[in-house]
Amino acid sequence: MNSMTGYALKTVEFDDYTVHCEIKSLNNRFLELKFRLPPYVPELEQMIRGRIKAEIKRGKVEVYVRVEAKEKSELEIIKALLLKYHGIVKEIEETCDLALQVSVSELLAMRNILGHHEEYSYIELPAERIVGVFDETLAAFSESRHTEGEHTKKDIGRHIEDLKSSLYRIEEECPAIVERYTSHLKEKISELVDGKVDETRLMMEAAIYAGKMDIAEEISRINGHLKRLEGLVCGNGSCGREMDFLVQELLRETNTIGSKVGDYTVSGEVVNMKTVLDKIKEQVRNIE
Repeated sequence: MNSMTGYALKTVEFDDYTVHCEIKSLNNRFLELKFRLPPYVPELEQMIRGRIKAEIKRGKVEVYVRVEAKEKSELEIIKALLLKYHGIVKEIEETCDLALQVSVSELLAMRNILGHHEEYSYIELPAERIVGVFDETLAAFSESRHTEGEHTKKDIGRHIEDLKSSLYRIEEECPAIVERYTSHLKEKISELVDGKVDETRLMMEAAIYAGKMDIAEEISRINGHLKRLEGLVCGNGSCGREMDFLVQELLRETNTIGSKVGDYTVSGEVVNMKTVLDKIKEQVRNIE
């Protein structure tokens, strides 16, 4: 089981530059990808997009890759920029018959006109190297999602046991509820008819009441849903959507039990089950 939230950051140094790769994600109904990548490696997004889709099925995933040139490379970049921009100025002077006085700082400021990232084209930056850093980051990111998912798995497992305990107590209590209803009904009839009670009529009323509060089908469906939920919790792969559906069904069956059986003992267990299911529902929202 994997969580939809995760985070990883890797920094790898090469001879001329350092690559920083960061991946983070939040929960989302579908897979949504957002990239902030160096524009001078146009093929990079396509290379890593497939890797993400193979690893992640749901969530809002942000990938941030930044490249920093080292001092030696920066000097080469600045030198190359000055030569390039000086050539542009000279061409303008010759074309427009102008005599321009341009300082070094003004030459470098031309980056704001010609492109913020243009300087990186002067260093050799193979996309495969960046992808290698990304793969390391993705592995760490997947591990963080799995670790958080394992914690959620344990919590949901405890919640399922709580639901089973409440359901067991409801099953045990139902026969006693019918007996209490029959005894109470008999007392009321005795008060009204001076102690003369039609036992046949009494048993008929008790049977009608027992039929109205029959929750055998609801209990059977809840047990089936819980068994399926346990299977998903213990399994592998993306299961968040199905778990969300099962929680909705469990809430529906639990509400039906509460409406059929108005006894205070059962009502207390129903409230407990709904509280536990709300906790599971919150956790399921973060499961892939």
